[in-house]
Amino acid sequence: MKRNFRRIAACITAFLMLGAASSSYAVKNGDTLSAIANEFDTSVTAIVEANGISNPNRIYVGQELVIPGADSYIVQPGDTLEKVATKTWTTVAVLAEANGITNPDLLYVGTQLQLAIPAHTFEADTGSATTYVVQAGDTVGGIAARHKTTVSSVVELNRIANPNLIRIGSTLVINGAGWLCPVEGGTFFNDWGFPRSGGRFHEGNDIFAPHGTPIVAPVSGTLLQVVGDIGGYQFNLEGDDGNLYIGSHMDRFATDGYVQTGDVIGYVGDSGNAKGSRPHLHFEIHADGENPVNPYPTLAEACG
Repeated sequence: MKRNFRRIAACITAFLMLGAASSSYAVKNGDTLSAIANEFDTSVTAIVEANGISNPNRIYVGQELVIPGADSYIVQPGDTLEKVATKTWTTVAVLAEANGITNPDLLYVGTQLQLAIPAHTFEADTGSATTYVVQAGDTVGGIAARHKTTVSSVVELNRIANPNLIRIGSTLVINGAGWLCPVEGGTFFNDWGFPRSGGRFHEGNDIFAPHGTPIVAPVSGTLLQVVGDIGGYQFNLEGDDGNLYIGSHMDRFATDGYVQTGDVIGYVGDSGNAKGSRPHLHFEIHADGENPVNPYPTLAEACG
C-alpha cells in the first residue's frame, strides 16, 4: 500500500511539473543522488520527491529519473521529439518552438534541446513589396534608405538602366527589406544546439557559401570588428532593432561603424578555429542584446 501511495504521489508530482521544465536521466555506474543533483543544479530532495524514492541511498544502474527544474535535454539514440516531450513533461509544440524545429521528425543525437520557450523571443520583419511615386529631389539612394532596402534592389526590381536618372512621377516597386539575409545564396540547416568541444553547444547557425561571398548587415546599426582565436574575423552588430547580431569566421572585414541594412560588412571565410573547414558564416541572434535565440526560423524566412 505504501509503495503504491509513493507511486501515485510521484505521478501527481510529475503531473504538477507540466508547467515547469524537467528532464530525465538514466543512472550510471557509480552515480549517487547527490552527484546527480549537483550536475543538474537541483536538490536531492527535489529528485526524491519527483520520483517517489523511499531510500535516497538506493538507486540502480539504468534507472530513469525525472530531474525537476532542468532547462535543457541532450538528445539520445532512439529519441523522437514526442519521446523527449514525454520524458521531460512538456509538449512537442513547446519543444519545436523553443528550438526552432520545423521538421519534428529530424533530431540529431547529442543536440541540446531547450525545454521551455525563452522569455525573450525574436521575430524578424522581413518586409514586403510596396510602391513609391518619385518626388522632386529624390535619388535612388535616398529612396532605398527611407524604405530600408538597397540601391541594387530598387534598380533590379524596376530595371533602371541609369540609377542617376529617375523621372518625377514614375512609380517604383520597393521591396521593403526590414531584415535581410546576411549571406544571399548561402545554404544552412538547423544546427542550433549541436555539441561542440569543451562541453559547449552551438548557439547559432552556420551559413555555408563560397570563400569570399559578401556578407551584408541584416539590419541597420553600429558594427564593431572583433578578432579572436575562436571566432577569427568576427562582427558584433548592435542593431537599431535592439538586438545583437554576431557573425564569425569571416575571411576579412569590409567596414565598421554605423551601417545601413544591406551594406557589405565582410566576406565568408574560415578564420579562427574553423581554419581548413568548409567556408561559412557562424551567425547568432541575441534578443534584446543578451539572450541567444535560434536564428533558423528567421533565416529560413529571409533567405528561402
